[in-house]
Formats: sequence, C-alpha cells, structure tokens
Amino acid sequence: VSIGQLVSLDYSDPFLDPHREFQKMKMHPLISALLKDGKMLQYGAKSVPVSGYYSVPRLVFDGALIIGDSASLFNGMMIKGINLAMRSGMAAAEAIFECLINDDFSIDRLEKYSQKLSKTKEMKGLYRTRNFHQAMEKGLYFGMMTAGLQHILGGSIFGMRLKSAPDHTHLKTVKEFYGRENVTDHEKGDIKYDGSLTFDKETDIYYSGATHEEDQPPHLHIRDYDICYTRCTEEYQNPCVRFCPAQVYEMEIDEATGKREMRLNFSNCVHCKTCDIKDPYENITWVAPEGGGGPKYNIM
Repeated sequence: VSIGQLVSLDYSDPFLDPHREFQKMKMHPLISALLKDGKMLQYGAKSVPVSGYYSVPRLVFDGALIIGDSASLFNGMMIKGINLAMRSGMAAAEAIFECLINDDFSIDRLEKYSQKLSKTKEMKGLYRTRNFHQAMEKGLYFGMMTAGLQHILGGSIFGMRLKSAPDHTHLKTVKEFYGRENVTDHEKGDIKYDGSLTFDKETDIYYSGATHEEDQPPHLHIRDYDICYTRCTEEYQNPCVRFCPAQVYEMEIDEATGKREMRLNFSNCVHCKTCDIKDPYENITWVAPEGGGGPKYNIM
C-alpha cells in the first residue's frame, strides 16, 4: 500500500507542519483500517510544481533541454505528472536522435523538442488547466467554480490569466493568524506519535535512506542568521522547524545564556526544497549537494 498527501505550500498558518498533517491523516478510520498491522517500508517527501502551464520555463538551450518536473510539467488539477514526464522524455529522445544524426545540438535544432511537445495531448491538457492553481489561491469555493468554468471554456476564464503570488507571501505571522502570540500546543495541532501508525520525523528520515558525506560543504545556505534569531522568532516563531519534513532545522536555546542557535542537520535533507520555497524572508537557499547525496527511493 502506498499512501501520500499533497499539501499546498500557499498555506497561511505559521504552525502548520505538513509532516504532522500527514500523520494525522493516517489516523482517520478509513485510512488506519488500510494500514492496520502494516509495516513502514519507505518514507519520502518532495515539492510538486503545481503552478502549471504559466510556470513552464524555456525548455531548450544550446546543448541542453529540460524535461519532466524540472520543467514544471505537472497538471495540478489532475494531480498528475508522470504522463507529462514520459511524454516529454519521448519528445526529447526524438529531438536528440535528430541532433545526433546531424551532429548539431544548437538551440535551433533542439527547438524541435519544444515543438513536438506542444502538439501532444498531455501538453494541451496542461494548457486547458493553466489557471487552476491561481484560482485555488482564492479559496475552495471560488477555485472549484473557476475550475469548472475553465474546463468548459478550454482553460480561459473570460480571457484572463489569473494572477498568482509566491507561496511564501501567503504565510501570516502568529499574531495575524491567531490574534495573539501565545498559542497552545493543542491549537498548533500537535499530536503524540505511536511508532506503529504515526511516526516522528527522526524515524521517518531513517526510512528515507537519506545519506550525505558528513564532511562536504552544506548545501543549505542561510543568508542572514540574525533574521532567524530576531524577526523570524518574533513574528513567525521559526516556521522552518515545522515546514521541513526531515527536521533539518532545529532552534536550540543555550540554558546558561538563553541565546538561540539555529542548528542545521543537513545530512537529514531529502531535497524537497520546501525551505527554499516557503521561508517567509527568502532567507534559505537550497543548492545541489556534492556526490549526489540524498534520499534513496528504491520502491517509491
């Protein structure tokens, strides 16, 4: 049995923890019945490029092209991307074959990949749902109504391209969301993990198979630590410790001095890039690690 949950990163609750929400979902009677007496085999997390057609970048360059998730080829309305990944791979293979025959990998020759892909039913389907994610930012009811209209009108909402804002801009401060700064654990949604149906992040990370060379340069860069200790603590109470599904970020307090220190457990990282996307100050940057380190997804 494979089970997962998709959490839109345009949420506004600073205490929302996607990993915790997944554990809570498993506690639902319908889900827990499926998982009863089961054993966890693997855990993973990743960001999904749900922005759709309007977030697709230029696909070809001299000597290179982009396919699949890297090109934001994901249909958010259908929650489906494997078909686009496969189709883009097939179109890329055909274009590269022509390049090999002609010994020409210029952008003009590779442009045939973009042309082939644009004519596929999968890409046309992505175009039809081009305003879905933007509409859902306005709320469930407006989003569902708009989704129905765009399906009827071929993706056009009265000729409009709906506006969208970066996910991190939707996050509200603790005071904005709760009306006060002191919030109870119950209000935050905290739960106790039983180790059989629900698991804490440390346990789940073990089952992701995440490994990195311990002496390599950290691939997670915090631009300004002072923001972590001051503004982010005061306004958001450090949401990175919650939105990270791998407990990479830990805010520790020295008992003797009371001084805060951000600890980075970068070897835990499963390369979901949530921190790069959701940090309210855009203070975190993810870069590719050395040596291909990361999770080992062999059955997912």
